[in-house]
Amino acid sequence: MDNLSNNDPGAHSSLHELLSQNEMLKTQLINASLINELVKVLHSCTDLEGIVKTVLLSFQDLVHFDRAILFTVKPDRFCLEPSNWVGVDDDAARRATVMMGFDGGDITDAIFLNRHIYVEEPDPEFDIFAAELQSPSYIVVPLLKKPTRKCWEIRGCTKKSCRSYGSVNPYCWSMNDCDPGLSEDERRKRCLMCAAFKVEGVFWLDRSRSRQPITSDDITNLTNIITLSGLVFENFRMMNALDAVNRQLMTTNETLRKVNDELEIAQAKIRLDLEQARSIQQRLLPDIASSGDAYRISSRYVAANQVGGDYYDLFNISGSAYGLIVADVSGHGVASALIMSMVKVLLRTFSRDEMSPQKTLERINEALINEVATEHFVTVFYAVFDISARKIRYTSSGHCPVPFLHKKTGEHELLKADGLFMGVFPDMMLAEKEMGYIPGEHRLVLYTDGLTEAVNQESEMFGTDRLVMAAKETVGLEPNAAMEAILESQKMFCNGVLPEDDTTLLVIDF
Repeated sequence: MDNLSNNDPGAHSSLHELLSQNEMLKTQLINASLINELVKVLHSCTDLEGIVKTVLLSFQDLVHFDRAILFTVKPDRFCLEPSNWVGVDDDAARRATVMMGFDGGDITDAIFLNRHIYVEEPDPEFDIFAAELQSPSYIVVPLLKKPTRKCWEIRGCTKKSCRSYGSVNPYCWSMNDCDPGLSEDERRKRCLMCAAFKVEGVFWLDRSRSRQPITSDDITNLTNIITLSGLVFENFRMMNALDAVNRQLMTTNETLRKVNDELEIAQAKIRLDLEQARSIQQRLLPDIASSGDAYRISSRYVAANQVGGDYYDLFNISGSAYGLIVADVSGHGVASALIMSMVKVLLRTFSRDEMSPQKTLERINEALINEVATEHFVTVFYAVFDISARKIRYTSSGHCPVPFLHKKTGEHELLKADGLFMGVFPDMMLAEKEMGYIPGEHRLVLYTDGLTEAVNQESEMFGTDRLVMAAKETVGLEPNAAMEAILESQKMFCNGVLPEDDTTLLVIDF
């Protein structure tokens, strides 16, 4: 080999170069092997604190930095706060908080330039690490989160001339001229609050004891470790976030399951209560289908819900006088059914031996306003007919027009509302009228607006005119058959559209 060196200087140079390359490859292989081992160790960590500690210790073991501090970005306080460290006294590390403004020094510059900075001879007068930690030289390297979108995508920026487009460093917060109209500190504060800002923290490292110079290989290995660490941190946080969300979903699902169970129990109880209320209401509505010399009558009530607010009745007042009423409480459901029950009780109380329907309704109205004070109102058609005198006295409190038909001639008259709703105003401005009838020749058709306001698929209402037409067409039928025919006529008109309100229909022949 010596002969080769003496006789051929070129061969000697080539051999030396090969040996250097071999040493470099060995070093790179060792470094790659060490980083691979670091990856295995990181994957074995079960908490973020352990991962951070492992990374900090790797700086000592793999790249031989004596001290290392991880600073976390605190946007709300506009500072870098030390969160983890090795090789540094705890009190000294805690005092090393750095403001992120322009005066923050190289460690903040590294963040907003998005690159590492090597500080060879820090000035103790201005540099916190030289002053507090007596660092002879150090390096700072930003820790980035894993980017998912470009900054201009997040911000909806349309500046195609921006240097972030197509750049190897495609982050607008790393461009000093991004917001030229702002001061440096204002620009930095805006960047910290932006969703495109991807710096999670920054590592500070030095060799205070060994005082070995930091080489380019050291920086390469260091940045590789920190880049890897950033990905591991981000993945770990994402996994933790997913686990937390899954746990929350499981807890929420369990809570929902319990709530659903409770709701099913409550709904079953409500259904039972409504069914009982419906049964009670049906018993409150009289079975007045009857016939005789004085009158023949048939009735039908259909609730939109299980219970409703319609009411009708035919009852003896005294001697040969009878009361005939149909009423409709606004709305439908339990509240309307309760008001309806009150009206029934008040009617039976105030109508006893009272031949004036106007006076009876006025007394009921006074009681509703003074005692009930409800938001619901009631429309009423109330008639008193005397089979001996063959007369009908009636009044209407805001109720629908009532057809009064002559069965032989087919003529009809609409007994229209004169007064206001009951339960709203102290003075309903009622008017009472009287008319005679001929037994066997006259018919009344009483109903609530659920019958006439039912609509078809074109949202057209059945209406009073169609009701009168159906009543005339069925005037030759017995009351029950006529009632069924009128309801069938409405059903065919609606063509499958269910009524939204309670429906009551009475047909009475005198």
